[in-house]
Amino acid sequence: MKKTLSSVQDLIVVIDRDMRIVTSNWKNCDSIAANEKMGNPLCYSCLMKQTKPCESCRLLEVFATGKCCKFEMEDPLDNKTKLIELSPLFDDNGSVSMVVRHAKDISECKSIENTLKMREKQQAAVAKLGQEGLAGADLDELMQESVRLVTDTLNVEYCRIMKKEGNDAVMVAGVGWEEENNSKNEGEDSKNDIVCYTLYSDCEKDTIIQENNSQDKFSGLSLLRENGIVSGMDVTIGSREDPYGVMNVHTTQRRMFSKDDMHFMQSVANVLAEALSRKEAEENLKRYAKRLEDANHLKVLFTDILTHDLLNPANIIRGFTEELIIVEDEDSKQNLLDKIHKNNERMIYMIESASKFIKLESIDDIKFEEQDFLPVLEKVIRNLSSEMSKNGIHFDIKAVGPYSSFINPILEEVFLNLLSNAIKFTPQNGRISISISDAMDKWKIQVTDTGSGINNSDREMIFERFRRADKGSIKGSGLGLAIAKRIVELHGGEIGVENNPIGRGSVFWFTIRKAPF
Repeated sequence: MKKTLSSVQDLIVVIDRDMRIVTSNWKNCDSIAANEKMGNPLCYSCLMKQTKPCESCRLLEVFATGKCCKFEMEDPLDNKTKLIELSPLFDDNGSVSMVVRHAKDISECKSIENTLKMREKQQAAVAKLGQEGLAGADLDELMQESVRLVTDTLNVEYCRIMKKEGNDAVMVAGVGWEEENNSKNEGEDSKNDIVCYTLYSDCEKDTIIQENNSQDKFSGLSLLRENGIVSGMDVTIGSREDPYGVMNVHTTQRRMFSKDDMHFMQSVANVLAEALSRKEAEENLKRYAKRLEDANHLKVLFTDILTHDLLNPANIIRGFTEELIIVEDEDSKQNLLDKIHKNNERMIYMIESASKFIKLESIDDIKFEEQDFLPVLEKVIRNLSSEMSKNGIHFDIKAVGPYSSFINPILEEVFLNLLSNAIKFTPQNGRISISISDAMDKWKIQVTDTGSGINNSDREMIFERFRRADKGSIKGSGLGLAIAKRIVELHGGEIGVENNPIGRGSVFWFTIRKAPF
């Protein structure tokens, strides 16, 4: 049996009913002095370093019950965690005569187990904070929750978040810190009145700190010592170039913070940095929305100026010039008045066009109703028929109706613009035609003229604001087609221009969605 015991690396002893060690593999245990191994020493004296039996002696339980017993304990011989197994030995009468005590060192396994548990706890804490941050938790509450979780997870007394403000630092959340002056009024902000300073490092990288004995490394050393702080760790919140601040932990225990501890704390800091970034983005979005609101107010103000302050005097000029043209009988003055009248009419048209375009910025600004748009088109044709007759223009329309669609009366502007342009650019004795065709779920309207046509390079440009193709002496605001395009888009359609198949002129077309059957 002695040979067998000597081959085992763990400490094994055999103890009799008098609690004396009968035999053992002493040579494998350097923690017991040689003189204590002599003879048959008492188990509690030799193994437990006590002068009397242990209060709750497991050995006596085994002698009494005859059952094996297992438990863990910190071995007083070497301060390592051991798994103790007590096994009974029976005599011929079935009574327990001796007990075998087997002590197995499990300190390394326990250390790994504790590390894994700590990592699991740390990961759970980071996940919890991450979920709260993504859910849009209040930033102050998130910071306070962060320091609480860090304090609990790392088992330290102190944790806080210090915000950078110029060359100073202000505590915005903390656990374990006390006010320096407890006599202050409750209404006063006393977050800055703290007992200790942070253990700041001169190194550029995060530093693992066991204890602070370096007089030249840290500021506030005397206060740290006065309050028993001997270990601590800092991590940066945000980028190193422009950090929000730092998170730090302190403890009165001499402790080596592991890299896992540092990674955990940095993960918490990263969650806070992301929450701060989201908060900043939200604030920027609010400011942008406010600027948009202000811009919209200016747009409304500008529209009012166009439609009232500018249009009113232009209409007064129109009235006076028309009256003067009627009463004036000198050709030279008549010619000047005609020029004034034409330019004033052009200014009125530009003001009205600009006002319409501004009002068409959003689809929310107009309401749609189901109706046939053919009567709207026929009204425009009647209003322009005299102008076509004056220019000797031949006109025909290919439409039988009805053409049920969801439209707004503003669609009349599209018909008016396209037909007016066709009249403007079609020469004497030219031809204009309008046709309406079925295009699946839409109606397609085409306005064809025999004018000068449009260059391929100008086709996209003419639908932009204040962009016109070169038409020689023909003048315009450059807004008409842009307004037509916007109205068509608000109706869910498209607009474009093609060459007239006969070789001269253009075909302007647009589509309008049909009303469902």
